[in-house]
Amino acid sequence: MKLRVGASALLLSFVLPAALTELGQGSLPFAERESLAQQADAVTEVARQRYEDGVKAYDAGRFEDARAAFLQAYSLKRHPAVLLNLGQSELRAGYADDAGNHLQQFLREHKAVTPEQKAAAEKGINDAKRKAGFIIVIIDATGADVSIDGTVVGKSPLLDPVFVKPGKHTVAASYGGKSTSTQVDARPAAAAAANLVLGVAGAPTPAPVPVSRPATTPAPPPPSSSPTQEAAPPASTQPNANDASTASASGSFVLAPTSPKGDTGPGKREPILDWYKRKPIAWVGTGVAGVGLITGTVFSVLASDSSSAADAIAQQMSEHAVKNPGSTMGRTRGYCGSSGNPSGALPEFRTACAALQDRIDTYDTRYALAVTGWVVFGLGVVGTAAYAMIDWYPKKAPSTALIAPRVTSIAPLISPDQAGLGVGGTF
Repeated sequence: MKLRVGASALLLSFVLPAALTELGQGSLPFAERESLAQQADAVTEVARQRYEDGVKAYDAGRFEDARAAFLQAYSLKRHPAVLLNLGQSELRAGYADDAGNHLQQFLREHKAVTPEQKAAAEKGINDAKRKAGFIIVIIDATGADVSIDGTVVGKSPLLDPVFVKPGKHTVAASYGGKSTSTQVDARPAAAAAANLVLGVAGAPTPAPVPVSRPATTPAPPPPSSSPTQEAAPPASTQPNANDASTASASGSFVLAPTSPKGDTGPGKREPILDWYKRKPIAWVGTGVAGVGLITGTVFSVLASDSSSAADAIAQQMSEHAVKNPGSTMGRTRGYCGSSGNPSGALPEFRTACAALQDRIDTYDTRYALAVTGWVVFGLGVVGTAAYAMIDWYPKKAPSTALIAPRVTSIAPLISPDQAGLGVGGTF
């Protein structure tokens, strides 16, 4: 058998070799060992050809063309293994919302998923969450039809979030002639909760019976339907790998939405930089402190310069008096007269005294401005610190990683080999 090698060997490891093998084609690594169709017919041939076109387009980096080809192949033969190739292409072509939904559908419906396939799908879902919005729908009725912006997305309970484009969306539900809707604002990397209340019990759900099953429980018989059938298992009976199962005496559908605003559990204090970024008052306090710091520093340096200049002039006057004793007229000090009477300066010292007085006046002005700057700096620092102690320090941030509504949904799960509860949501 010829082995296909290329970029898809790492990125597109989830293929439909059944249709390819029947026609003598090779398969990618980790390819499926089950048939796309039991008999080669015209539809299967077209699906196989479009699938091959998708692989080639992906290898060439033409992700938009690969997406179109895989989407057409899946529409012709709805085999869940195609969904991973489709999701990977959509993610790289810029359709993060479609990619997230298709990758979740792959994990729900594909029974023979390998660890490598599961890891790749989960990584793609996490990548989609960073780029697209995702809505967690909570409804008080089981079996209600759920739609987003008029498009039906399934029946309640929906254990997986629904990926959407960022922005506002209308989520609606209907059951037994009753309907309700709500609007949510979906943002990337944050779950948006849509809580819908119909006021009806919904379809009856059998109470799960707590059982203790041995580790050697035989596997359920394989489904009788062909993988080419379009009908997919209901989402309510396909819990994903992250869902927990537990026994319940009542078997009722339980909703437990919570919000970070009411989080009283242990949490870490919000990083001060994050707090600072959204507090204009703190910006003002920091700005005042900055202006004070600059003013105090600059005028302290200038005042020091003026003081040094005045000291230099006084030193020159003292040296002149020593060298020319007659110029002092018998004075040992006060060559410039009293501070209140500058005209009393000795004749030979009047020019130096005028320069000295100018330096002293300049020093006094600069010193006053320096003191003012340092006072303003202190007020800014103390004010900002006091504001932080009041507004930031006493508060704790929620322990959840995303500042978004946290929701949990629990629904009974009944299958041929297990009975219990499925838990879904964000934690």
